[in-house]
Amino acid sequence: MRTLWLAACLWVGLAQADWQFSAPVDVLGAKPGVFPHLEAANRQGLAESGGTIAVTWEDNRSGSSQCYVRFKSPEENSFGKDVKLSTKDCVEPVVVGLGNSQFLAGWEENGAVRVTLVQPGKSSAPLKLSQSQASQVTLAFDPKGGLHAAWAEQSTSGHLQLWAGKLENDKNGLRLTQSQTVEKIIPVEDQTYPALAVNADGSTVVVWEDRRFGHTVMLASYSRDGEIFDLPFRLIDVHGSGVRGPAGRLGAGMGAMRPTLYRCGLDSTSGQIKTAPAGSCVVAVWMDKRDFLSGYDVYAGISRNGGQTFGQNLRVQDSFGENIAQWHAAVGANQQGRIVAVWDDDRDGTADIWLANWNGSGFSDNVAVPTASGAGIQADPMIYLDDSGRLHLIWLDKSDQGAAPRIRYISAVWQN
Repeated sequence: MRTLWLAACLWVGLAQADWQFSAPVDVLGAKPGVFPHLEAANRQGLAESGGTIAVTWEDNRSGSSQCYVRFKSPEENSFGKDVKLSTKDCVEPVVVGLGNSQFLAGWEENGAVRVTLVQPGKSSAPLKLSQSQASQVTLAFDPKGGLHAAWAEQSTSGHLQLWAGKLENDKNGLRLTQSQTVEKIIPVEDQTYPALAVNADGSTVVVWEDRRFGHTVMLASYSRDGEIFDLPFRLIDVHGSGVRGPAGRLGAGMGAMRPTLYRCGLDSTSGQIKTAPAGSCVVAVWMDKRDFLSGYDVYAGISRNGGQTFGQNLRVQDSFGENIAQWHAAVGANQQGRIVAVWDDDRDGTADIWLANWNGSGFSDNVAVPTASGAGIQADPMIYLDDSGRLHLIWLDKSDQGAAPRIRYISAVWQN
């Protein structure tokens, strides 16, 4: 056993050399009684635009849940002052970069989904997207400059149903130009936590948690124009039979949750990393309980046709993390072919942030992120890969027992 442990430590040390990490920076320092949360559909609380980094979160400093965003410019070593997004109870904020240090932010406030244009020091008037009780908004900015959103809204059956819409920003401000349900039928169970990606040709794919089969599965739907969606299909490649452990025999079936989705730059025919944009690669990462005995695992699927189909499900964590539960999985990708998955697990005795790189046919052995591992609790990661190849990562840090959590940021460049 000690030999295996030493081999694992040696591999981690070698693998870390592939990513050269910066020193960590506090986005939000620890404050007694203040509890920040990094929770959002598609784990989309981190973005980059024109070299400016945006981080959004929710905390209770004012006595109620409010959402904030902070920025760090390329010239600065620290994050600036808050821009407050909400006025009433707010949860699950998201942000996406639009270029030129501008961003689109979204959140749930007082039972409605809202969006706003935001940049360092200011934001526009919020725009309400939903008509009924709604939550879990996610956003996308397509290569042609279009703005897109998806969210879960209460239907006439009382269950949450997925909506998708397009937005424009012109001289009259931000407005919703088109929206519709992803499925035309009224849901009989909830559809929740959408993840959205838009391809270079304007086609769209959305993945979500769905309860129609009596257990939570990942469903996906593709649209050639972002307006009319095809019938949904299972992202999961097992239906209960053949699942290792009790999950294949107990209850309605296995569980899965919290999909994350991003456009990537893989060769659509060979699946190898390439240096030119392909325009048809989409990668999904989610939490999966097909191995019932070990709790949730991290799984991935890669589409080479823009999200019309996904290939065989791939396990992301390695054998050293096989028999414990993983949490808060997220994926980052860029058009240069880099794909990175992150999550937290406690294989070394405390919650740490772990990372796995796509190597052309699968995911690499896992690497503990420096300064986001070790003593204390390091959890709830969110990731962004920009097109220069830089990796951006935020997480909740509670390294001192009894201390309040803080939000930390780190970046890295690939050395090989």
